[in-house]
Amino acid sequence: VDEVLKGADGTNIKCGVVGEIGCSWPLTPSEHRVLQATAQAQAQLGCPVIIHPGRNSDSPFQIIRILQEAGADASKTVMSHLDRTIFDTKKLLEFAKLGCYLEYDLFGTEFLHYQFHPDIDMPNDNERIARIRMLIDEGYEDRILMAHDVHTKNRLMKYGGHGYSHIFKNIVPKMLIRGISQDKIDKILLANPKRWLTFK
Repeated sequence: VDEVLKGADGTNIKCGVVGEIGCSWPLTPSEHRVLQATAQAQAQLGCPVIIHPGRNSDSPFQIIRILQEAGADASKTVMSHLDRTIFDTKKLLEFAKLGCYLEYDLFGTEFLHYQFHPDIDMPNDNERIARIRMLIDEGYEDRILMAHDVHTKNRLMKYGGHGYSHIFKNIVPKMLIRGISQDKIDKILLANPKRWLTFK
């Protein structure tokens, strides 16, 4: 709360979001307490929250339940990394009903072996686009966010990666080819992040 209201690390630079709150599977007691504290901070501040779920399809459900029981607002909460977490369409649509933002944020990450969970088949960007199209068709265009989670040097263009422009240069044109309108793309890339990042 202090880092949002006063500033972080002894500076007057104020945080605009709480997170990314890292969670494991199974959730540890410490992570459970951090989620409860996150919910209390969000209830007090009306701030956006972003969650890194554990690598299990039940993890996002458990996290949202804990947050809501502690007073959080799911409509101001992002569940990130869904492209590596919930693969079953029926389960994803069940999760979407809980009202949080559904983030597909591993665009540009395509590999055969997912070192953190070898039995997961990491989807490729075409599959991510198809999943987003399905969510749009099901009426969730107001709850979708996209990113590319650039967090290692090899993902930067200087080192041969896609870089920070990948979604705009490569993904958006493919979304248009797949029948996703520019209006819906603008909603996902502009309006939804703006709404999420605006304090209540």
